[in-house]
Amino acid sequence: MKMLLWRGLINKSWEHCKVDTVESGFKITSEVIGNHTNKTYIINYLISTDDQWNVQDFEISCEIEGERKLMYGKKTGSDWLINGQVVVAFKGFRYIDIAVTPFTNTLPIKGLGLHLDESQLIEVIYIDILNDEIKPAKQKYTKLSKECYDYENFERDFASSILIDRNGMVKTYPGLFELVA
Repeated sequence: MKMLLWRGLINKSWEHCKVDTVESGFKITSEVIGNHTNKTYIINYLISTDDQWNVQDFEISCEIEGERKLMYGKKTGSDWLINGQVVVAFKGFRYIDIAVTPFTNTLPIKGLGLHLDESQLIEVIYIDILNDEIKPAKQKYTKLSKECYDYENFERDFASSILIDRNGMVKTYPGLFELVA
């Protein structure tokens, strides 16, 4: 088991995350507490992956000042069931990107197995539960060094360099998140 603690710089958040190795891959459980548009929120998420970091299922619960939201997804073959409904737009996607956490950037960083100066364009299920948004997103990862990846999100016209620790976990996501412990 690996435990991580991140500080979110934009939403003034704290995240406590646990990564467990299980027989089929990895189980990630996390709690994020923060402030968004002057409203306090708490988000809990659970992600199950195979041994190659491909997401198999997820569940996200959110409470914003008493209002509760729940979202869940399950991969069946190459299809995704989101809240019990097949979403054709996500067919074949391997990863999710939850907006309030740097952890979901770890999934493709570890799963793609890029070599130095190699890039890969991927599509992910982008989830912004604070704003009730779930959609496909094109992203690109480029390995610049053992500890640094360039990250691009084409839907948001956003790019950043992400630093990782020796275990491949996000250490610094400039302006957004930093690993505290």
